[in-house]
Amino acid sequence: MSRVLPELFAAAVRRDGAAPFLTYYDDSSGERIELSAVTTANWVAKTANLLVDEYDLESGETVAIGLPPHWLGVVWALSTWSAGASLTSGTGALAITGPDFAIRGDRETVASALLPLGGRFREPLPDGIQDYGAEVYNHADVFVPFDPPTPASPAYDDLTHDDLIRTAEPIADRILVTRTLTDRDGLGLLVGVISGGGSIVLCRNPDAAKLERRVADEKVDRIVEG
Repeated sequence: MSRVLPELFAAAVRRDGAAPFLTYYDDSSGERIELSAVTTANWVAKTANLLVDEYDLESGETVAIGLPPHWLGVVWALSTWSAGASLTSGTGALAITGPDFAIRGDRETVASALLPLGGRFREPLPDGIQDYGAEVYNHADVFVPFDPPTPASPAYDDLTHDDLIRTAEPIADRILVTRTLTDRDGLGLLVGVISGGGSIVLCRNPDAAKLERRVADEKVDRIVEG
């Protein structure tokens, strides 16, 4: 098994790229989107190119993700690692925030409207905040890193790529989660699914009345609480 997260994900794409990897629901808006590993990889490449070409993200820099449970959080985590940078629970050189503009980066702040298909904001943004949806589509869906990470490179706070991979329990199941996948525990689930060949049903603003039917419709093996 690879000890570097982008290579681990690339192996998952090669192994079963067309199968559902991440299915996202927002029960407040009614949104549903299903991403295969291949589609996820295309979003990751576009976002990594955006990070490097537009925002000059360099190996060793940090990125903070301030999003609710959302499929773009997964994309940003994988893109950050692809570029050789690391995630942080503190203030990053770059920050990705939602429409609440809850966090700011030291150097750049990028916001997502969290609209379907990563759509752009419909109103002007505050000064100093970039619109992810207005820029990401301009970038290629193939990314070649200038300075790729190594197993000893930071991945999240003081944890390396090797640490995250080694401590994640492989998950072969289709799991349903209602939490963010970009904090320490969430990343453990994400890396576990990638390494174990599982898949994720990620629910934002979950409606308890829809849970039983969703588990059946999505062929969920188990619900991960917390």
